[in-house]
Amino acid sequence: MSSWGASTVFDQPFIGLRPFEYSDRKYFFGRDDEVDVLERQVKQNRFVAVVGRSGCGKSSLISAGLRPRLEKVSDHRWCWIGMRPGDAPLRQLALGLAGLTGETGDLSEAWADRFERVLTKSSFGIGEALGLIPVLRELEGGGRVLLFVDQFEELLRFANLGSERSLDPVMVAERRDEATRFVRLLLTAVKLLRPSLHIIVSIRSDFIGDCARFHGLPEAVSRSQFLVPDMTRGQREDVIRKPVQLAGGQIDPRLVQRALNDSNDDPNHLPNLQHAMVRCWEHALHRGKREVNRPHLTIDDYTTSASLP
Repeated sequence: MSSWGASTVFDQPFIGLRPFEYSDRKYFFGRDDEVDVLERQVKQNRFVAVVGRSGCGKSSLISAGLRPRLEKVSDHRWCWIGMRPGDAPLRQLALGLAGLTGETGDLSEAWADRFERVLTKSSFGIGEALGLIPVLRELEGGGRVLLFVDQFEELLRFANLGSERSLDPVMVAERRDEATRFVRLLLTAVKLLRPSLHIIVSIRSDFIGDCARFHGLPEAVSRSQFLVPDMTRGQREDVIRKPVQLAGGQIDPRLVQRALNDSNDDPNHLPNLQHAMVRCWEHALHRGKREVNRPHLTIDDYTTSASLP
């Protein structure tokens, strides 16, 4: 068995309960087939809705799977805008657009202020804002922009604010109006802009019916929808084994089989599996340092991790 010194540093190959981000792409495994299908859909359609239940890996598939794949496309450069609507979708979109300017700090905020004014002015705001960004003008038609609206249900819930009697009616009306303007901006952009803009939204499946409250949104979602499937046992095995191997560790087959069995019927199997593997890695890493060995994950590491709160 190979040894390592005190100065050896091993990556943490698992991410825990949060979604994979672009920076985690190195350790994103098990979704090659889904990325293949999603890549084709994005190239063929201007608006794609990625739908699935909570915890199924929608955000991870897009940020750590699709985005790196598009970076390898040789015929076009893809410029990425990522955002979550939150309570201020227009401001969040303006901040996402400002990220393409390459500016930081006060200059980035100034660009965001400018973009927000443009977005508020008319339903053509996204196209007008993109036309102001220097790097996009320099591409001269050789690039494409992908706008990823993550957790789109944050916007959809504004449609049901009227049921919250404790909320100020004026605030409810303003939130609904902003949500409507945001949806109109997206749909206008994909209809009227040149083919260089593509939009992906991730939506929890239990919110899909709320799309009907926004004019034109159900049709857009229905035209190109990708339903994220549960991972197969083989895919989950890749999620367990391959990150350990890539990070320079070892893992016992018994641990792999136990983790696969435990996650078979778990509706939140992906985040829970990641969380369990984080703890296993930490146990093995600590023990390996004492024994001057590289991390070797055992069934005892898994059993101990599963017993912790």
